[in-house]
Amino acid sequence: MTEEAFQKACSTVEKNGAKINQPTLLKLYSYYKQATEGDASGKRPGLMNLRARAKYDGWKSLEGMSSEEAKGNYIRVVSELEFVESEPTSFEDKHAQAKEMLNKELDLEEYEEIKSLWKAHSIAEDNRDIDGLMATLTEDCRYEIPQVGKIYYNKEGATQFYHDLLGAFPDIDFRLTQIYIGPQGVVEEAKVKATHEKDWLVLPASGEQVEFETAIFFPWDSKAKRFKGERVYFNFDRKFYERYGMTPPFPELED
Repeated sequence: MTEEAFQKACSTVEKNGAKINQPTLLKLYSYYKQATEGDASGKRPGLMNLRARAKYDGWKSLEGMSSEEAKGNYIRVVSELEFVESEPTSFEDKHAQAKEMLNKELDLEEYEEIKSLWKAHSIAEDNRDIDGLMATLTEDCRYEIPQVGKIYYNKEGATQFYHDLLGAFPDIDFRLTQIYIGPQGVVEEAKVKATHEKDWLVLPASGEQVEFETAIFFPWDSKAKRFKGERVYFNFDRKFYERYGMTPPFPELED
């Protein structure tokens, strides 16, 4: 292995960073920091910066790895990446996919199929019925939590997502506030109440009841007649931050 190969790999990532998914970027960041700076140093970021905390934890997990090994792993990960050869340049090309989706009409039959499947999914979730939840998903589904760069792949990953979630919040309760159904799938907004009994993602267990809001997108596969997973976003209010001893990221906007 040469320093030249490592620098070439770094250049590849710099040029194509927008095409690399968040979990892989996190892995590359960790290897890069270990290769160039050694073991993790400094204070672990607080809970108000979940992404920085995840990056620090990834780097910390490589403690003891030599610079050469870290460089080798970085080069290996980059060599396994596949990139689209060219990016669209015109406005029409950039938004062609969205334009196609917006032009798609939703007939009443498909609307009822999407609505019925979402209801089945929600009932299974309320009943803690993992098999019932998996029955609403495609085999290649993805569960994404963009705020921390976490992705669960396929039904095995989706099952793990629910085991992690229900293990951390065994009494979790979703109260639906809005729902939107279209040919692309379903978007739901909900208020959540739960007792935080075990660590979840980068949040340590508090043993207390927490409340927050969430928005979830269920992408629809019109051929399989199943959801392709979920993309989950969280909105934490002042009380949530205070419960974990954190300062809201934009305190001047809080009531």
